[in-house]
Amino acid sequence: MASYDDLGFGKFKIYVELGYDDRGKRKRRTKTVSARSQRDLNKKIRDFEIKCFNEKDEPIDKISFKSFVERWIKNHVKPNLTLTSKESYEYLLNDCGILNHFGEMKLKDIKKYHIVEYLANEQAENKPLIPNKYLLLKSIFARAFEWDVISSNPTAGIKEPKRDKRKVDFYNEQELNHLFTVLNDCYPKHRIMIKLAAIGGLRRGEILGIREESINYDNNSIYIDKQLRYDKHSKQFYLAPVKNKKPRTVYFPKEFMDELDKYHLQFKARRMQMGNLWRGIYDENDEMINLLLVREDGYPTHLNTMRNQWDKIKKRYDLKNISFHQLRHSCASLMVKKGINFKVIQERLGHANIGITLDLYSHLEEDQHKESANVFEHLF
Repeated sequence: MASYDDLGFGKFKIYVELGYDDRGKRKRRTKTVSARSQRDLNKKIRDFEIKCFNEKDEPIDKISFKSFVERWIKNHVKPNLTLTSKESYEYLLNDCGILNHFGEMKLKDIKKYHIVEYLANEQAENKPLIPNKYLLLKSIFARAFEWDVISSNPTAGIKEPKRDKRKVDFYNEQELNHLFTVLNDCYPKHRIMIKLAAIGGLRRGEILGIREESINYDNNSIYIDKQLRYDKHSKQFYLAPVKNKKPRTVYFPKEFMDELDKYHLQFKARRMQMGNLWRGIYDENDEMINLLLVREDGYPTHLNTMRNQWDKIKKRYDLKNISFHQLRHSCASLMVKKGINFKVIQERLGHANIGITLDLYSHLEEDQHKESANVFEHLF
């Protein structure tokens, strides 16, 4: 039911009564509007009333999957998880079809079979990210069960779908040598970024998150504790913790650090020359974040820009077509070939555990497998 107060001067306050919540508290929504006539006012009252009833809360025992997901994001994801996690969940829910499939179903009516059937159909159609979808559903229903919205968790006992074995492509030692040769003709910033990936094994966001204070020229290392991210909703860059929230110190050859130092000096001279035209970004204390690998005007470099520049360099020099991320695999591959301990490789790459490193890289060099047979030759 709707009513209104005349505030004078053509303004009106509309009231829409929505009953009472679970605690017996009266629910009412209001809106102040301007109206030229009674007919115009009646239309605005009707439109607002329809909007309120379309958006009103459902009884907890009849809540739909879509409505619960909105509360799950508001009460769990936003307060406790990173913006990166929220964006990943929204991508799975909206772009990958989870909401489209389960959205209108009542949460309490979704049974184990519905989830098993959904995952099986996704696999049959070769849809991507099936294990990620399973883990997201598991998280949603676990929270619904914890909050007493449902009496049992339909994801309990469902096995996680197997992840496809990731194909790891990379540059071998000779290809890396060729890459570093052609990089001598490239723009300094691009050369530095590519070497940070190929030598340091850094991710794109980690490279762009390097600040001046991250670099230690005395011991030839860079402290990797942040990654640059972009919030597509607010259209702003921000620094987030590194993946797995495990900062690490990565050591580099002195030759590379000398090259970085030279770039750094040129960077500081350019910033000084720009003066007030320098477009840096600022932290919550309104202090400039001293990012190093930025655009000419000091504004952060977008992750997609880095990828696009790498694609141009590959094409210009007819390099083997691997992704920017696979430069990181190239770093790991060379270390495996040189016999570096896998624990060291894990820590350099920032993997959560050594199992990930072993799974990805223990089989990279076929020649090493062949050579392993030679160990037993003296027995014959």
